[in-house]
Amino acid sequence: MATTKSILVPLDFSTGSGAAFNHAIGLARDLRAKLLLVHVITAPATTVPLPFRPQYYNDLEREAVQSIERLLRRKKVKTKDYRLVILRGGDAARLITQQAAKSRSSMIVMGSHGRTGLRRLILGSVAEKTLRYAQCPILIVKK
Repeated sequence: MATTKSILVPLDFSTGSGAAFNHAIGLARDLRAKLLLVHVITAPATTVPLPFRPQYYNDLEREAVQSIERLLRRKKVKTKDYRLVILRGGDAARLITQQAAKSRSSMIVMGSHGRTGLRRLILGSVAEKTLRYAQCPILIVKK
């Protein structure tokens, strides 16, 4: 039985993420693979009162889905060619790699913000952490 190849693409609406998405669309078409689009909601809700946090996260998720749907229409990606997963949590890199393993993704194609020096040290690098955690090949696309 043949297995369907999938390419996991984390989307955070940055320039680097957009460049990676463009690259992944071409790869998926060439390889006849399906796109697995992953958006991680990492926004801290500590300033939102506890009773309102579920609605806060639901609103963030709804906005992300709407933005991704607009992006897909603009790029003319057909519904049958992708699957969307929205994840919530603090460590985006770990969530991305866990989803890649769970879905048996063939590879991860992701963007890099290109931060260097002190900014990278302070802010960390999701791409770099994903490289460390992932069990599948990763293609990092610079913006």
